[in-house]
Order: sequence, then C-alpha cells, then structure tokens
Amino acid sequence: MQATVAFLHTHVLVVVLFLLLFTFKTVLLLLNKRETLAKARNKTKVLDIIFGTLILITGGYLLFNYNGVPGWLITKVVLVLIAIPIGIVGIKRENKVMAILSLLIFLYVYGVAETKSLTMKKPGPVENATISPKADKTPETDAVEASDAGLSESAVAHEEIVAAMSEAQLANAKAVYTQLCETCHGADGAKGLGGAADLHISNLSLKDRLNVIENGRGLMPAFGSQLSDEEAEALAAYTMTLKK
Repeated sequence: MQATVAFLHTHVLVVVLFLLLFTFKTVLLLLNKRETLAKARNKTKVLDIIFGTLILITGGYLLFNYNGVPGWLITKVVLVLIAIPIGIVGIKRENKVMAILSLLIFLYVYGVAETKSLTMKKPGPVENATISPKADKTPETDAVEASDAGLSESAVAHEEIVAAMSEAQLANAKAVYTQLCETCHGADGAKGLGGAADLHISNLSLKDRLNVIENGRGLMPAFGSQLSDEEAEALAAYTMTLKK
C-alpha cells in the first residue's frame, strides 16, 4: 500500500512538472520566440527523458495495480500515447497546431484523471449496491439487516453502530483503520488521496463497504487476506462512524 501511495505521489508530481515544461515551450512557440525555444529544448532534453521515463514507469505500475480498469482510465492511456508523439513532433518542427493540440489533450487527460470522468465532472456520493450477505451474523450486520427491512442505512445513527461494538472492537477497528486506511482516506475519512472515497459523504451500505475492504476497488488493494472476517466487519462498521 505504501508503495502504491509513493508511486501515486511521484506520478502526479512528474505529470505536473511535465505539463508546466511543455506549456512553457508551447507558449514560446506561439510567441515566435524560436531562439529561446531552441535553447529551452537543448537545456531540457535530459529532463524530457527523465519525465517521460518516470511517467511511463509510475503510470504503468498504477495501471497494473488498479482493481478493474474503468473506461475513463483506458481512454486516458490511449490519449496520452497519442498526445506524446504529437507534442514531440510539434515542438521539434515548430508546428503550432500540433503543439496546441497536444497541450489540449494533455490538459484534458489531467482533468479526466483528477475527476475519474470523461466529462470531468466529479461523481456524487456512490449509491448503495446489492451484494450477497455474509453467512455469519454480527452486531454490525444486524444493523444492515435493519436497512434491508426498509430503513435506509443513513437513518441508523452512528452512535448505535458504535454502541453495537464493544470498546475492544472499536479500539481494534480504529487501529486497523489507522494502519491500512488513514494514508489515503485520512484520519477523518475525507482526505481523498488518489481518488479514495470521501467517507463523510459515501452512501455505501455496511455490506458494500465490507465488500470493498475485502476485494478492493480502484487503487485500493484488497485486504481480505490480511484481515479476519471479524476484523473486516468491525472496520466496515468503523468507517460508518466517519459519515457526517
């Protein structure tokens, strides 16, 4: 998990630096500062190679570790592979149209990556999905059964969820959350690093949270093999207490 976070931070940093450098060169081209552009190209050749290599390595690692590749991510990869050669040729041949086209594609791709949407609109809270219930019942799953009976889970007070857990369970769940989840979700659940769900507003049911914890989603790895059923269920219940 720590490796994924490190690769994510590196990828974002390198992409931003690459965009700034490419934008600078494009502006020089548009202003007809050809001599300055030529000097900039010569001085940044090594940087271009380093940035390009790091983008491919970190991006490839993140793509390989993504749980279920969505359509927006496939589109992003394809557009990047198209924009890179267009940009290289555009700057090298001082072709303004190609340089601008490449820059626009890069900016669009960055927006898609940040919003995880081809329309660059961040989705609202995720609606509840239906998954098969676990056979073993716990105080936490009893709360879910109440929602299945007609009560929305948002109506189940957070205090009741906490009350259904012993002090030891709550303390252990919080410790597990701190170890496995806090880096991306934050202590309060709203950090959102790398697209991590905002637990303040997430509408995922308790069962669905358990499913995500055990099987992973996006860049979030599966923790089913690291946690016992009881630990996973307690962790899912603990995340409900972070909802505002």
